[in-house]
Amino acid sequence: MSPRPPGPEGPADCVDAWLEEAAQDRTGHAYGAARSAVLDAVRRDADGPRARRLASLASGARGDVRLWVLRLLTDLASGAEDRTAAARTALPLLDDPDPPVRRAAAWLLAEADRARAEELLTAPGEGPGAPDPVARLALAEALLVRGGDGLAERLRTDADPAVRLRATPAPEGEAVLADLDAAGTRIGGPGSRVAWRIGTVWGLEARRSTDESTCRAQVARLAVRPARAARVAAVDLAEQAMRHWRGAPAALVPHLRPLLADPWAGPAAARVLGASLESARMCREELAEPGPAGSAAATLGLARIGDVRALPELCRMLREGACGWEAVEAAGGLAGVPGTDLAPLVAAAVAALDRPGPQEAERALAVLGVCGAAAAPAVPVLVRMLAGLTAAPASGQPEDGVPARREVRLVRSLIATLGAVGPAAAPALPLLDTLPDNAPGTRAGHTAMALVRISGERRRAEAALARLGDGPRDIALSARLLEWLADNGGLEPHHLARLRENAADADRAHPRLLATLWLHAGDEPTGTSLDAFLDHVVRDGFGPYVCRILAALGPAAAPALPTLRAAAEGRVRIPMYLGDQDQEMREDERLAEALRDTLRRIDGLRPGGPGPGGEKA
Repeated sequence: MSPRPPGPEGPADCVDAWLEEAAQDRTGHAYGAARSAVLDAVRRDADGPRARRLASLASGARGDVRLWVLRLLTDLASGAEDRTAAARTALPLLDDPDPPVRRAAAWLLAEADRARAEELLTAPGEGPGAPDPVARLALAEALLVRGGDGLAERLRTDADPAVRLRATPAPEGEAVLADLDAAGTRIGGPGSRVAWRIGTVWGLEARRSTDESTCRAQVARLAVRPARAARVAAVDLAEQAMRHWRGAPAALVPHLRPLLADPWAGPAAARVLGASLESARMCREELAEPGPAGSAAATLGLARIGDVRALPELCRMLREGACGWEAVEAAGGLAGVPGTDLAPLVAAAVAALDRPGPQEAERALAVLGVCGAAAAPAVPVLVRMLAGLTAAPASGQPEDGVPARREVRLVRSLIATLGAVGPAAAPALPLLDTLPDNAPGTRAGHTAMALVRISGERRRAEAALARLGDGPRDIALSARLLEWLADNGGLEPHHLARLRENAADADRAHPRLLATLWLHAGDEPTGTSLDAFLDHVVRDGFGPYVCRILAALGPAAAPALPTLRAAAEGRVRIPMYLGDQDQEMREDERLAEALRDTLRRIDGLRPGGPGPGGEKA
């Protein structure tokens, strides 16, 4: 564990737990149970010991700890009724010798006391107590994120070119471009709560319009300007366009590809081009080359598209803890390539199980899960871990219970991973059989499904079904169990009766129930049941599953063609609400590809539809 940062003496509490997690988190955010416990404690008692501890850390700890704490205080202030204490903490830190701390303090003040922040921003720049250019620009950035009151229009005539630039909505006009060349690198500096560079600001503005062509033209102009700030802005603007418009990767790759060799814009270009599946495929050779493009972002981008050249570097990154949850998706890309030797990846994930950090083991388990049966060599280690965690009640912390909650998540992840390995995880069956019904993981159905997938025994699926009731969780698990039974020996009359009972209300039926009815019970996909099923094309991550089922139904799914065609032909990406914009973009790319493939397959099988070559038969 990292040494505890300086602060008032006292027993270890949720603040200490959160600080230790933040020290092990590459981002410093440490979102999790410890952070939630801190937020709850301070909201319960705004002048209590934990609130005072945070305030003292904001001014007396080392630099990185101060930034974590100021960001947390800003999050607390956003929902607080009384923000006086937060503003009192922020004001003196506007003069701190550390620029990132000044930026973080400016964001805290803007959240806690907008009127005072705006007063400092618009007051004459030379008076006593006036913020320096770093803090002043951070005040402008923080206030402009919220907008309102015509502030942007007033700041477009400010004396500071960086403030003027931040207030502009688009890279239009020579004056704006001159400000970009002069001050573009100052925007979005370390310590900012929202570290948007100016290209990101312009990209977000462009997404609010429907003028995709103008955005493309702006990227093209910025990409060839001599100033490094302009070229970086081109990459950031392109990133927002690619996240929003489906046609943007193909249109913008020609402008971004030359920037991969740029010493300033190259790393950002590699990250943006690697983030999209489509652009990564178009630039796979450049991303595989050493240099600015040969970064962690390039490795992840190549792995996601199944380029095995990324495997050695991904293994190193996983073993050393140099990547976060994105490693799971990257591992899935490689695992989806037939014939790929996943043994090095499995070994790296097993090694990562021992890394410190609140989520390192969970990420490593998720990587093993996507490797499936190839993760069989890891089963002895997984069984030992599960036995150790379930041998006795998890150790807790009297008030906050942070370690106990972490162990519960780890047990759930272990059970799910063993289930993903399948029959090769048979050594885990005796241990899984001993877990009580209320053990961690059983509520989400991980234990039941793991037992079924590992053993392949229908009796286990039958026993699990018999224990389920009519609640939403139980129906979701019964849908998975019935689907498994249908695929592994077929359905009995009582299964069909249960299917029809649970799917009686089509609007609320789980999509797996409807799919099993159509594929295995002979029901026709029509009417309200088909409409409800099609709703899941753009909901809850079921889109590719829906497409796979409709493609398997063939001509019987013809009534779905208009809905599928409309979803496939949309210019704007379908929102996924995953919390990660790049992952949402990739999920939309996968969905669009699945939609197009499903349309071809259904149309190609219909009488009078396109033949194998795509022409009318």
